[in-house]
Amino acid sequence: MPTPLALLTLLLASVLALAAVPAARGAEQGAPTDTAAVLDGLDAFVDQALGDWQVPGAAVAVVKDGVTVYAKGFGLRDTDKKLPVTPDTVFAIGSCTKAFTAAALALLTDQGTMSLDTPVRDILPGFRMYDDYATAHVTTRDMLLHRTGLPRYDALLALRPEVSREEAVALLRHLPPNKELRAGFEYSNLMYVAAGRLAEVVSGQSWETLVAGRLLAPLGMAATSFSPQTAQASPDFARPYVLRRGRFAEIPFADITPFGPAGSMFASATDMARWLAFHLQDGRVGDEALITKTAMTEMHTPQIITPRGQPNPEIPFGGYGLGWGVSAYRGHLLVLHDGEIDGFKALASFMPDDGIGVVVLTNRMGAPLPEIVAFQIYDRLLGLSPFPWAERAKADRAQAAKVRTAKAAATLAVPEHPAPPTHGLSAYVGVYRHPAFGEVRIELRDAGLAALCGGETLPLVHVTYDMFRTAQADAADAPTKNGDAEPAGDSTSGLTATFHMDHSGAITRLDIPLEPNAADIVFTKVAADPGPSEPAATPGDAPQGATRP
Repeated sequence: MPTPLALLTLLLASVLALAAVPAARGAEQGAPTDTAAVLDGLDAFVDQALGDWQVPGAAVAVVKDGVTVYAKGFGLRDTDKKLPVTPDTVFAIGSCTKAFTAAALALLTDQGTMSLDTPVRDILPGFRMYDDYATAHVTTRDMLLHRTGLPRYDALLALRPEVSREEAVALLRHLPPNKELRAGFEYSNLMYVAAGRLAEVVSGQSWETLVAGRLLAPLGMAATSFSPQTAQASPDFARPYVLRRGRFAEIPFADITPFGPAGSMFASATDMARWLAFHLQDGRVGDEALITKTAMTEMHTPQIITPRGQPNPEIPFGGYGLGWGVSAYRGHLLVLHDGEIDGFKALASFMPDDGIGVVVLTNRMGAPLPEIVAFQIYDRLLGLSPFPWAERAKADRAQAAKVRTAKAAATLAVPEHPAPPTHGLSAYVGVYRHPAFGEVRIELRDAGLAALCGGETLPLVHVTYDMFRTAQADAADAPTKNGDAEPAGDSTSGLTATFHMDHSGAITRLDIPLEPNAADIVFTKVAADPGPSEPAATPGDAPQGATRP
């Protein structure tokens, strides 16, 4: 996993067969005989896309009428050893995990042990949001629909990787919302962590055990797991990559086990095809219904509208169900979720009314290849003229790169007439704490200041008055021909740190913009002398004896 602050920078810069199986495999499995003809030439299309978008490897699977009609690997799962991707190569699937968490809760609802519309505090001991109204009224449905008003606050994953799942839920009370409860869509990984924790309390099992036993085992998803350690024990797993100076650079696996219900799972295209078939068959495995059709329909029904980006007539609206995004593609109902986590990008999708589904897994984040490949396949299966998604993506990416460059320049700009710090540097030295985000330590290093947080030491460069900025890292990543550059794995440049003084003139506060869609996070000075490092205080009313699942 990249150092925690490196992960944070990536988060702030953003806004989802031991051998290859030939395309004709579907005919052997009883699929319609014309499917192979419809997908003829897809191999060449994907190979071309890998080169165009500079992605090391990809696995693609297509499901039609409950049958896997296509499953194949492309490119490399390990660039150093030149190991090829196969349909059984295991990739991180990131936020595609959320659908498994929602399905696990649907199982518990079906068996009558809970209701999605019961206030969470009636089920989960010690649950508290920032304000009393939300605390009293937030339901599991609200959490699964991202309508609690809580923004991402993904910095918590970076700065507090040591917290348990139970402790992470206890920290919610210190995080102010962006919106009132149910006032709009606010994507929140932390709410899925809380939903997974609620499932643990209701079932009496860990989230991992619940999902593995009640979903993965019946579906035959033997290669699917919950941690990078388990994934790397597989004989066929993909390594994560970023693009640096136009070349693939391997990065460490991200381990977000405590935050698992939001995005920690690993799976192969073969397994994910089984997962899509399960959804296309209304929650049945053979003649057995694991989840009722009513619950499955509810998962696939949009219950809140999501913000739209650039207008797109091919995808006219965006909504969110329970663990799935719900939209329409060229007039056909489309259920989907993407997932991005360090070095990986995935897309799982299906069209319930048409009985088809597509999964695309890749081992490089940031590139739009999963969407381009999936839509190419849907166009073919639906008999539509292929839409030039690659060309549109290139144009959009080039424009986004310009905007990103302009924002970066503005962020890193030096004031025309900078003022000196209001105090000597020693006055800024100390320990600053926030009840949720933990501790930031400011020390004197090499005649300057440095911030120690999240296990990383960041030199601070003075900007003006009491504003500092983390030093700009060496530019390791050159834009690609498609404007698809990624931050370096060790890049933490441009993070602003602003100190404040009290009425007596003493430095007592440090503000850091850790959440782009919320107010700066305020760290209060608790000690002038850093001394030995101590763990951040746990909220006094947090559950005792919490352990990591």
